[in-house]
Amino acid sequence: MKFSMHAQDWPVWHRFRRNLSISLLGSGLSLALKLVQTALLTRVLRLDDFGRVLIVLNLFVFLEAFVGLRVSDVMFRFFQPLKAQRDARALQGLLLLCLGLSLAAGLLIGGGAFGLSPWLAERFYHSPEIAPLFKIYGCTVLVSAFREVYEPILRVYDRFPSIVVPQVAGALTTLTLLAAYFAVADGYDLRAVVAAFTVGALVQTVPPLMLALRLVKPFLSGIKVKAAARSLNRYRPELLRCLFHSNLSGYLKFAINPGDVFLLGLFSTPAQVALYGLARQLTAPLALLQTNAQTAVAPEVVSLIATGKFAQLRRLVSRYVVSASVLSGLAVAGGLLLGRVFISWLARPEYLAAAPVFYALLVVAALMLVGVVFRPLSVGLDLLRWYNLGLLFSAAVVFVFVAAGKLDAMGMAYAQLAGALILRFLCNVPVWVRLNALIVNPQGRTEATAGGAWPEK
Repeated sequence: MKFSMHAQDWPVWHRFRRNLSISLLGSGLSLALKLVQTALLTRVLRLDDFGRVLIVLNLFVFLEAFVGLRVSDVMFRFFQPLKAQRDARALQGLLLLCLGLSLAAGLLIGGGAFGLSPWLAERFYHSPEIAPLFKIYGCTVLVSAFREVYEPILRVYDRFPSIVVPQVAGALTTLTLLAAYFAVADGYDLRAVVAAFTVGALVQTVPPLMLALRLVKPFLSGIKVKAAARSLNRYRPELLRCLFHSNLSGYLKFAINPGDVFLLGLFSTPAQVALYGLARQLTAPLALLQTNAQTAVAPEVVSLIATGKFAQLRRLVSRYVVSASVLSGLAVAGGLLLGRVFISWLARPEYLAAAPVFYALLVVAALMLVGVVFRPLSVGLDLLRWYNLGLLFSAAVVFVFVAAGKLDAMGMAYAQLAGALILRFLCNVPVWVRLNALIVNPQGRTEATAGGAWPEK
C-alpha cells in the first residue's frame, strides 16, 4: 500500500522503520535465547530450584516497578526541547535530577534487598536458602536503575543498536555461562546459576549506560548544582506533572498487565487462569510489535515536537495509524478465522473455551497497536492525564468484576477491551485536537502549561 509523502517526511519514516526492525530483531533473538535458557534450566534443575531462580529474578522486576521512579517520560519530554533551545544549564539540571533519582532508587532497592534478604527469604518465601541469591542478583539493580535514563538518551541520539546488541549479548552470555557450568560441574549450586544471570544482566546494562554518559558528557561538564537547579526551576510545574502522571500510568497499568494473571489467581480458579494465560500467549506477537513500535516512534515524535514541526508530526501520526490499522485488521481477521483451529491443534479439547477470550484480547492488542503513537504524543504535549484516564477506567472495570465476585478469564478480557476502546478513541481525541490547534496557531506552544511546549528563550 502506497502513500503520498512529503520529501521531508522520508527521513523520519525511514528511521522509524529501521529502528522498528532493529528492535524486533533484537527482541526476537533475546526471546529465542531465553527460551533456550529455560529449556536448559528445566532439564538440569529440580522443579523447586527452578522456582527459586524465578523468584529471585522476578522479585527485582517487581521492586523496580513499584519502588523505582519512572523518569523515562521526563527525559523524553524535556531533553529534546532543552537541547533544541541550547539551554545547557537547565539540561544539566535535568540530567542531574534523573540520574539522582535513579541512583537513589537503585541504592534503596539494592541496599534493602541486601540487608533484608534473610528476613524476606524466611518471612515471605519460607525458604532461607534463597537469601544469598537475593544478595548476588541485587547488585544488578545499581546499574539497571539507570535504564530509565540511558535508554531515552540513546533513542534520542538514534543509537538503537547500542540498546539492542547488549540485550542480546547479555542473554547469550548467561546461556553460555550456564551451559559451561552444567557441562563441567558435578551437580549444581544455585549461587552459580544466579551469578550467571547477574553477569548477563550487567552485560545488558553497563555498556549502554557508559555510552549514554559519554554522549551527554558535554552537558555534565562544569557542574554547578545551584545554577542548574535554578535554570530547571522554570519548568518545575510541567516536570512535576509529567513525573506524577508517568508514575501513575505505571501503577494503573500494573492492574491490567502483569496484574491480570495475579488478580485472576486471587479471585478466580486455576482453570480460568489457564484459559486467560493461553489466550494472552497467543496475542504475544502483536504485543511484541506494539512494544517495539512505541520504542521506535517515541524519539521521532518528541523530536518533531521539540522543533515545532507540528504539520510534519501530524503526517507521521496519520501515516502510522493507517499502516498499523491495516496490519491490525489483517491480524484480527486471521485470528478470527484460524484461532479456534489453532487452539484445537495446540492444546487439549477443554482449552477451546479460551477461544472467545483470545478473540477479545486480539482486538485489544490490535487497538493498542494502532494507538501506540499517541502515548509519546501525550507525553510531549503534556496531556498524559488523558492516557491515565483510560487506564483508570480499565482498572475500575476489573475491580467491579472483583467486587461482584464474577472475575473470570472473559471478564478480564472484557475489562481490557473496554479500557482499550476508551483509551484509543475518547482519550486520544483531546491529544489530536491539541496537535491540530498547534498547527493552526504555532504560537500556542509558548504557553507551557496549556500547549505542552516551551517558553521561547
